[in-house]
Amino acid sequence: MSDPTLPLQAALLARLKVKLSCPVYDAVSRAATKPYVVIDSEFITNTTPITGRKREERLLYLSVWSDHKGQSEVKRINSEIAESLDEVPLALSDGATAVSVRVVRTESNREPDGVTYMGSVTLRIITQH
Repeated sequence: MSDPTLPLQAALLARLKVKLSCPVYDAVSRAATKPYVVIDSEFITNTTPITGRKREERLLYLSVWSDHKGQSEVKRINSEIAESLDEVPLALSDGATAVSVRVVRTESNREPDGVTYMGSVTLRIITQH
């Protein structure tokens, strides 16, 4: 079975695009207007047991960008992400499985420009293939 990285990303994008009140991107154009969510970085740890199917723990980071006055928009979108993904099964192609998808951390802060707010959501995803 092949690596589930791309099927996982496709499943995340598909779910978030229909569930969130703002656009979701893998790559953001400079012309994009806020608010939006970006799939940022992913770290993968091999947690395969000595025998059995390959298993990986992934930490995937989503960033939320807003120019709304105050943090309310970022916090609302962080909540939408959590409602859309926390402990919700994701179907992957190529025989891979997202065994668990869990929101482990959300955050919001004002950027140094004093106008832009950034939120972040950390997902812990266990895949098996």
